[in-house]
Order: sequence, then structure tokens, then C-alpha cells
Amino acid sequence: MKKTASLTLIAIALISCTNNTQPPQITATPQATETIPISENPSWNVYAPDPNHIWNRIFRQFYRRTTADGKEYGLGELDPLLWFDTTYLLNGVSHQRAIRVLEEFLTTQAETLIDDPLKRAMFQRDLWAVFDWLAFQSDPYPSQRQALETRLAQIIKRVALTKEQILSLPDNYALAVQSNAFPCNYQADNPKAAFLPYDLLEPDSAWVPVGREGGPIAMAHTSEFPFFGRSVFLVFVRSPNGRTATLDFIRSLNTDPHPVLNIGSDVALVRQMLLIDDQGNPVLSSLVETIQIRHFNPEQIFHEFELDRTRLLNGYPDAFNLKTDLFMLFFSQGDMFEGAHGPELRATIPDVCKACHLNIPTVLDGGNIQSILSYSRANFPLPDNQRPILFATTRMDEAQTVINWKLKHHTWKSLKTLWNQ
Repeated sequence: MKKTASLTLIAIALISCTNNTQPPQITATPQATETIPISENPSWNVYAPDPNHIWNRIFRQFYRRTTADGKEYGLGELDPLLWFDTTYLLNGVSHQRAIRVLEEFLTTQAETLIDDPLKRAMFQRDLWAVFDWLAFQSDPYPSQRQALETRLAQIIKRVALTKEQILSLPDNYALAVQSNAFPCNYQADNPKAAFLPYDLLEPDSAWVPVGREGGPIAMAHTSEFPFFGRSVFLVFVRSPNGRTATLDFIRSLNTDPHPVLNIGSDVALVRQMLLIDDQGNPVLSSLVETIQIRHFNPEQIFHEFELDRTRLLNGYPDAFNLKTDLFMLFFSQGDMFEGAHGPELRATIPDVCKACHLNIPTVLDGGNIQSILSYSRANFPLPDNQRPILFATTRMDEAQTVINWKLKHHTWKSLKTLWNQ
């Protein structure tokens, strides 16, 4: 099993450290040949109204995890509940069902059942995540992995959009801001209230994305399980004194031995979706998957938002959920559905955030600046403990940096080999 030393270090570090808009109707016609009984759990009608539509059955097969008492998880999760030691999908009935439903999709040309570019994009994105989980390691169950990877790669290819279609996908962040589901600024009279900044992704706002010489800015998120470069992680900084002050602060990270992070500043980590176009090239889409915001008052106030797949695909503009807990995937703790523990071990926010982002409210410079891990590299050192050289960048430039990294990763090489067969 391929487990990098950096992953082990990350795991150790963690231990220590109202909108009522009616959605439009979906017009896709279901075509199912195998019916799976639907329990009292929520219906998995994500991609089409009928839970037994083959697109829904594939999504359910790979994203649903079930506890011993029959309770289902995964429907509302952005990433599949799969860990390093997961055997689900790799042996027994779950593997047989996975192969069968993928074969059905391929033999019936089920990619023709849904034309909506947004649904095709999300479907590709969901299957790509499973493919990378399989391809990252070859043991155990190498033949079972290869059987799944081969079929997944062909479906990923079949549902691919053109580059123009990818670039025309909706800006779900802008839609969420316009919906007024959350305040668009920090609320001084209610400091614990979560907010989605209206100008976070505007190119000339006080929110400035930060880049790093030598590779992606959020290297740990980019390179480690479960992401492996399928998303662009963007680090934004905002000074309360405006864009010029933000740019001055970013420059000071390289020149000042004790840079000062002003009270009222913000740091955001934005995860933006990459997709594969019909020519087999990664393309940055406009779709935002997660937003993590930290406001310094001077203590850190944490909020995290996650894309709600079902609301997005059903046409709701406010398609983000405010996260209060999460399954630990990034810092893998082992499969929570196969071990002695269970889903009750989900981590709470902001406690999990504070494990790595140091929270020292009485120190206004050295303490808080250490919480910006792109600068301090606390618990996440660069090779040879290099000091990061940081600079103001753009979303597109950072995306290209991540794409260049992904193109060299063995998960991408595995996908391209199968894509071309």
C-alpha cells in the first residue's frame, strides 16, 4: 500500500494540534434495468427524479455508506466516504454491484440520458474522486481496482464537456451571494454569524489570492488524500484597510521578520472545481466546492461552507450549506464504517480547524500570523524546510500551477492511459 511519509506526518499533526425559490423540473428520462429497493432513508434522486435512474444508482453505489443498523450516510457529502483502509467496493457484493452498474451504463450508452452540462460536470467530478481513490494505491485487491478503474475512466470520458461548455457553467458562488442566504460582510454586532463575502472572487477587491514560488500555495490540500489535485485550493487574504494594504501585507511576508496581521483581517481557503474536457485536458470551472473563512477579531472566528450538490442540480441559487461537522477524510482516521468506531466520530467545526490553525487571541502579530500555514508552514513543512516565497497572484495562474502538478501525478497518468484505450 502506498502511504507517503507526509501523510503520516499530517495525521500526527492533527492529533496534536432563507430562500424558497422553486426549482425547475428535471426532464431526463430514467432508464433502469436493475431495481434496488429504496429504504426509509432519504431518496437518492440526485441526478434524475427516479432514484432508480442509472445515474442515481451509480452515485448511490459509490457514495452511500451504511451502518450496521441500516442508517445511510453519504447523500449530502461532497466527497465519497472512502479511506485508505476501506474494503467497500473492492470485494464481495459491493464490488459485484459496482461492476454491474458500471457495465450497464457503458453497454446502454447511458451518457445520452442526461444532456444538462451542469449534471454531466458534477457526475464526472463525483466519479473522478472515486477513480483517484482507487488509483492512488495498488494494494490490496489490485485486480478489483483495475476492473473498476477501467470502467470509471470510460464513463468519465463519455460524460466530458467541451472546454467551452465548462467555461459556461454557472458561477454558483455569485448566485449564492445574490440569494442573500447569508450576510455578505462580517457582522460586528453579531461576530459569530457566518458570512459569504460579496467581493471574495472579484479581481480588484481587497481579497487577494496568494501564490507561492515552486508549487501550489495549499500544498497539503493539493497533494494529499483525498484531493490529489482535482481541485484548485486558493488562499485569499483581506486587510480591513483595502486592497493596497492587502498587497503590502503579502509583500511583508517575505521582507518583514515579524509581519503584522491587523485586527479585522480575513483569510479564506476556496476550493474550486477542475473538470476534464472532451479532449482530456483539465480545465478550471467556475464551480466553487468549499469556502473556509477565518476572521481575526483578534481571536479567530471560523466558518466553513460546502456545496450542496442536490440543491445545485435542482436549480436553487443558495446551494451552499454551513458546515458544523464533517467526516475526517483529509486527515484519514481509517474507515469509520468498517472499524470499531463509527460516524459518531465526525469532527466538529471550529474545533478541527483550531487543531492546526493556532488560535492565540492575546498575540496580535506572531501568534496570528503563525495560523496562516501558507506562511508559517506549521506542521506542514516544505521540502528541506524551505521558507515559502509568497506573492499576489490570480485564480487562473494558481489553477495552472495546480494543473501542472496534477499532470505529473500517477493518478492522472493512470486515468489518461485508460482514457486513451
